[in-house]
Amino acid sequence: MSLRLIVESEDRSQRFTLAPGPNRLGSSPGSTVRIPHASVSRRHALIHVTDGRAEIEDLGSRNGTRIGGHQIRERRPLEVGETLTVGGVSAMLEEVSEKDLEPAVSFAVRPEKKPPSPAEEPGTATAAIGTTRTFALKMLPDLLSRLAERCGAVQMSQAVGAALFDALPCLSVEILSTEGEGVLFSARHEEVDDSWPNQARAENRRVSVRAALVHPSHVGSYAPLVQTGALLIQLAGDAEPGAAPAPARFQPRPLPDPPTVVPEVRQIYADAARVSRGGVSVLIRGASGTGKEVLARYLHASSARAETPFVALNCAALPRDLLESELFGIERGVATGVESRPGKFEMADGGTLFLDEIGDMALETQARILRVLQEGEVYRLGGQDNRSADVRVLAASHRDLEAMQCDGSFRTDLYHRIADWTVRLPTLAERRADIPNLAAHFLAREARRRGLAVAGISRAAMEMLEAYAWPGNIRQLEREMARAALFIEDGELLESSLLQDAIRRADGADAASLKERLERVERREIGQALARHQGNVSDAAKELEIGLSTLYRRMRELDVEV
Repeated sequence: MSLRLIVESEDRSQRFTLAPGPNRLGSSPGSTVRIPHASVSRRHALIHVTDGRAEIEDLGSRNGTRIGGHQIRERRPLEVGETLTVGGVSAMLEEVSEKDLEPAVSFAVRPEKKPPSPAEEPGTATAAIGTTRTFALKMLPDLLSRLAERCGAVQMSQAVGAALFDALPCLSVEILSTEGEGVLFSARHEEVDDSWPNQARAENRRVSVRAALVHPSHVGSYAPLVQTGALLIQLAGDAEPGAAPAPARFQPRPLPDPPTVVPEVRQIYADAARVSRGGVSVLIRGASGTGKEVLARYLHASSARAETPFVALNCAALPRDLLESELFGIERGVATGVESRPGKFEMADGGTLFLDEIGDMALETQARILRVLQEGEVYRLGGQDNRSADVRVLAASHRDLEAMQCDGSFRTDLYHRIADWTVRLPTLAERRADIPNLAAHFLAREARRRGLAVAGISRAAMEMLEAYAWPGNIRQLEREMARAALFIEDGELLESSLLQDAIRRADGADAASLKERLERVERREIGQALARHQGNVSDAAKELEIGLSTLYRRMRELDVEV
């Protein structure tokens, strides 16, 4: 254990790890514990640390040093938990584990409101060269072949937008028609508006292209690629009128952030990319919080309907009457004070409708949904006119729908209508190798929102996060990182003391035996090795320094898939 001093100022807490020997407290820049406060002398006091114990000595300060309200006159012990007053500033001594001082995950980029200057961003030029090569060697030949096939401005806009979004370090890419056709392409990792300073733009008589980039130095590097994309779209629009457009080609979208290292989850998204190309319905199984809507949005973004509406509705959150009005819409006058409004089927016309927890709806509602899917049209509650409802339904449920069919609480005909492809998302406890990436992603995102420069996650905190059972799955981890970020000060690590009690107590307790704990570690290490070698079992065996047959056997026994 190490000793650390927590200093409480007016607007923040600061933590100073104390080194063995004398540690000077004061307002001067050279102080071990610098407290820039008017009541603190430049050389105020010394804390002597010897064999894990501390003693404090006042250095003749103007406003004195007090412990428990009593001014100290000579060197005396300072116990853990004692309240120390340095001038007008309060502090407290605490013990901290060595693992909480050692980062398991370090955030290399400070999430500041103002990005660092190009001189402070190492490797920017190298990154620009690599990205330019990717665009030129992988993306550009495909774009030129589309141009030769006279694919048209709309399809070229979608292809150019996808190429820029995939190749460049973009927060968002947007392509707008300057001929009144609206948005031709839109994709984003993060929400940005017109005030974002790092934007590469290009405009011609057909389109306006805007790429919001991460760093200001990227703008000059990648502006020529954005201009090239805009020119290709213009040339496609200038192609001979009446030429038959080339069939659309849909490339898989980038995997949701952060990238998974679990082979099973990577395979799910690889299969989803293929399924998205057709019009089949999808049923996503999994416990609450496992990322069912994230997968649904990925399916939509990878499909031919990507530029059409994606509408989501949680069927378990509403009573039957309100659920039906939300699904099918309602006409004015059905009840007192009710105005007419469209339902989710109308709003998703031409696009995708995601029905979460579809197993929680009443049989009568199931029958109405089946009719809409069969006829492609919907009648509002109290209405007589049919309205178009050309939707692709993606459904999700944590319930056993097969068992519900047997007891009559879920319609078999509806099940077969919504379950052309079924997939089960694993719980977070089944994909523990992803916990470090997910925790770091959620914490960094929350730090950016608050304008904090969080240093990372300590090793002790990460071990507790990996050991906890996470009954609420990814959603619970996301909320825990958002809560913990409220207690982190600028430049600090997320430490184990900032986690909730249930997580701190779980340190390995969710595994019933030593055998299970060892298998959990082995499963994680094998999965990460396979991910690093893109599923090459032979290379993974060499890294792990075990025989190939042994690795195959352990993969079967631990249910690890490539």
